[in-house]
Amino acid sequence: MSDTLRRTLAAAAAALLATVVGAIAAPGPAHAGGWAATVLEPMPAQLTVNQTYTVGMWVLQHGFHPYEGTLDQVGLRLVDKGGKESRFAAVKLTDPAHYAVSVVLPNEGPFTVIGDQGWFAPYRVGTISAKGGLRQLPTVTPLTAEHLAQYWPGAVKPPVLPVDETRDPFVTTDSGALPAAPVAAAVEPVAVEPVASSTPSGPGPSPRLAVLAAVAALVVAGTVLIGRRRRRAA
Repeated sequence: MSDTLRRTLAAAAAALLATVVGAIAAPGPAHAGGWAATVLEPMPAQLTVNQTYTVGMWVLQHGFHPYEGTLDQVGLRLVDKGGKESRFAAVKLTDPAHYAVSVVLPNEGPFTVIGDQGWFAPYRVGTISAKGGLRQLPTVTPLTAEHLAQYWPGAVKPPVLPVDETRDPFVTTDSGALPAAPVAAAVEPVAVEPVASSTPSGPGPSPRLAVLAAVAALVVAGTVLIGRRRRRAA
């Protein structure tokens, strides 16, 4: 291998490694504050098929405070086991992060309940059925009394649910991949300073990026070793 080729390979490998490391270190949407949780207000324990129910819906950035920008296409989706969806648009209410949405069960269910949250990723809320009513899954970050007092000082406040910081509400349902949200016009995120440091950072680096980083590191190391051996042989 010529010195020129060896130097070219070393430079290319170093550039690849730098690119991969940069991609891993760069904050993704969840790390940059680009995630939210949908929390629903209580519904009747049993529901009637084809009857309209209006329920309060809260879209909480980081799971504990309002988003200060504008969110388009907020609402709920009911997804049956076959993947068929029923969509229901929400209407913004006066209180921060508060919406109202009317839903109708097309049959007894059960359905997976998904919150569409504007430019935020769709959020898996839980399940709903005629016989079992609404069953919400735990949230992924605490909503504390301090948060409620700071952001909702009035009488109307979002419900407080149990917390499971290990669950990922953005990736899968029981039957497969989480259906994508409808395409909406891009909205520039508005940064909101959190009041607590306990916010989950969201999903970590992609395993594919980690593998690419390892491959790039091996290429760099191999190139260096070849160069050393050639110098010793000379």
